[in-house]
Amino acid sequence: MHVRMAPEAFTGRLILWLLAFCTLTSGCRPGAADLTASWSIEPSPPVAGTPTTVRFTLQRDARIPVTGARLRLEAHMAHPGMAPVTAEPVEQAHGTYVGRVNLTMGGDWIFVMTGELPDGSRFTEQIDVRGVREN
Repeated sequence: MHVRMAPEAFTGRLILWLLAFCTLTSGCRPGAADLTASWSIEPSPPVAGTPTTVRFTLQRDARIPVTGARLRLEAHMAHPGMAPVTAEPVEQAHGTYVGRVNLTMGGDWIFVMTGELPDGSRFTEQIDVRGVREN
């Protein structure tokens, strides 16, 4: 025996399934997709053994500050074997977050900023920081 659904019933179930999928994933809600991020690092280039200040600015649509994000900064040595240096940046102004790390040695580093936005979406941004000087 074969059962055939009326086209309206199939379309309705497909729409419900798509709505459920969009609710459970970040694919259909605003989030990291329209996010822009910019970095500044002081001093530039950083000096090992002294505080390095990282300013990280988040905006939506390239102009609306993103406030209330929870961020984590990790600085990884470019070669394996070194433990990462971490910080939890705090919001200093609308959409601008500041964290400080103490890099342990000269060389090349990779800075990775991960975070969760107020709407629950997550993001990761990464930059290479070359030529960290020895103190």
